[in-house]
Amino acid sequence: MKQSLGILAALLVSALTACGAPPPAEAPEPLGEESSALVSCSTSCPSGPSLSCWGNSCSAANNAYVQCDGVYQYCATTPPPLDCSYSYEACVNLVGTACSPPGSRRKCCIQAEPFGNCACSTRNTWECTVPDEP
Repeated sequence: MKQSLGILAALLVSALTACGAPPPAEAPEPLGEESSALVSCSTSCPSGPSLSCWGNSCSAANNAYVQCDGVYQYCATTPPPLDCSYSYEACVNLVGTACSPPGSRRKCCIQAEPFGNCACSTRNTWECTVPDEP
């Protein structure tokens, strides 16, 4: 009888395991911690407002774009209309001021009219020309 109880117990354990009894509980893994800080990037644009963005990672190229978390913002390629009511648009006030990149061009104002042309020199300063009057 003792032998048959032992066999019966072994069969019962085997049957429970084969029928999908849950395995012994394992200790849960500790949760990982992750921390991050937002960063910002910005750039000025030669023909419009400056650009900036916030994200987990970013990069920027002067006068071209900013990029945050893989999303790019590009500087406008068409300059806004020249507003000669501002003194900083006057040719006389632009000559010799800093510019970038060399070879870029822009208009400037002569007596409240957008007739002047400026080019960024290899010294990274504006050089402006005035058209000849007839």
